[in-house]
Amino acid sequence: MPIALIDFPYMPVQAASALSFAEPASLDDFDLVIWRPAAIAEVYSTDIVFEGKPVLEVRDSQRMFSHTRYWRAEFEEFLGRGGTLVMLAPGFTTMGLHTVQDIVPFDVIEALPGYRDLRHEACEASTVQCEAGEPFRQFFDAFGTQLVARATFAPSDAQAIASVGEGKGICAVYEYRHPGRILVIPEIRETASPADIAAVVGALDDLSARLRLDARVSGAVGARPVVTEREQALRQQLAETSRQRRTLQAQEAALLKEIADIAFFGQLEQGDRIGVLNAALQVLHALGAYVQYGVGSPDTLMFEHMGHACVLVLLGDAEATSEGHLRRALHEKSLPWANELNREVIPVAFIAGATAGSLTQKAAALRSACPAIPWLTGTALQEAYQDRNFDFLDAVWTPGVTAVAPTRR
Repeated sequence: MPIALIDFPYMPVQAASALSFAEPASLDDFDLVIWRPAAIAEVYSTDIVFEGKPVLEVRDSQRMFSHTRYWRAEFEEFLGRGGTLVMLAPGFTTMGLHTVQDIVPFDVIEALPGYRDLRHEACEASTVQCEAGEPFRQFFDAFGTQLVARATFAPSDAQAIASVGEGKGICAVYEYRHPGRILVIPEIRETASPADIAAVVGALDDLSARLRLDARVSGAVGARPVVTEREQALRQQLAETSRQRRTLQAQEAALLKEIADIAFFGQLEQGDRIGVLNAALQVLHALGAYVQYGVGSPDTLMFEHMGHACVLVLLGDAEATSEGHLRRALHEKSLPWANELNREVIPVAFIAGATAGSLTQKAAALRSACPAIPWLTGTALQEAYQDRNFDFLDAVWTPGVTAVAPTRR
């Protein structure tokens, strides 16, 4: 059956395909995937050692987060198509990844679906013994000497199929995840020859067929079923159908997101006060501004732009009745932010939501009477988000802008 080997040092089986965790790829064409998580420390750049564990450099830490999300979803898809995922349990459990603020521990098998239920710990290198029945016993009897256990498990649901020498801990587990299956076994010994590794991979292919209840496998370990031209054609058709399904799912997700965005950000033109401010906060954040909410009036947002602290003040009918009312409202609603930040802030008159239509004429007159006040509309903010225009505030910025100073220092 089509086999993918993820981060093997070399290709022991010509029929297998070489993949890498650091280079996300589709598993649509495969029935058996064998993954070596221990290679994570080899395929990414290590920065330092922190608390005795390797730490990936900042850039590769971010790649690692992204790749783990990808492979977790890919493994779930693979299992959902009836595939067999074999993980060679690594001899270390966590490593360090850089975030913006700190170094955080990262479980090296986090991409494995259901990894939390395994509760694994590192152990001294140990021999492997199998107490389980067939088809596991025959596999471990034939190839257990080629494996070395460096981790033990306390599984919640998975079936224990092998333990370290003298039964001191579980080192291999099997879990059926309909219609696929997960098999966790110890790593292959470093001293194993290419021929030995090829034999183990072939035996895992045979074991996968047995677990699928494929009646064509023989009684001999490692004997692979003959794949007919008809079966090969059907498997290729299945892989292509899977790719088409996932493409349609991605298109569906993109359409749903766009429709949801239209509904959510449409509040900038037709929403109530709470909806307008929620949408404005999301837009400003998406356009790279640092945004805060919750100080002073609930009609305000604070955001930083080009080194300035700006306070977006959502106007209502009362604030737009006259120039005096407008200036007073902008000052009173911005002052709590100035005091909280202990710095000058710049009020921005904001017209948005369901009340924007009734304020349009009043706003036009007030804008002429107050040239030093920046103005922003919900429509302009929504257009900036759609165009990903990160410089949209430059268009509303006015010379000689009026600032509000804090009353306490």
